[in-house]
Amino acid sequence: MDLKLGKNQWRTLPFRFAPDLVAALSARVGQDREASGRQLTIAQYVDAAMRLYLPAATDAQLALAEAFFIRREGDVPAGRQASHRVSPGVYEVASKLPNDLRMVGRARTGVHVYSAALDLFLTALGEEGPLV
Repeated sequence: MDLKLGKNQWRTLPFRFAPDLVAALSARVGQDREASGRQLTIAQYVDAAMRLYLPAATDAQLALAEAFFIRREGDVPAGRQASHRVSPGVYEVASKLPNDLRMVGRARTGVHVYSAALDLFLTALGEEGPLV
């Protein structure tokens, strides 16, 4: 609803996610579209994932990335980049993230931060079951 009501306020931002998460996200959106009959978009899911799981503080982002990296036993490829329209609140945090990480010497950690948030979101969706 937020996207439909505040369409002009949503802005496009590039995100880089682990490739397996991109595939899992695409599959989930497709399943939910079919089950619900709604015109859902990947951007809506990215926004929800970041809104729910992306912390604003850099130290919390780094902790999230580290936990993801450990869960994956260090196996996190460079990732796939795509741009998505996100809500103003998500844009406020996510647009600053690359520079904030660069300022603390962790410029290449963004893929882990974004992937960690998306992974937590997809896990929670999986636990809830299909959208109906």
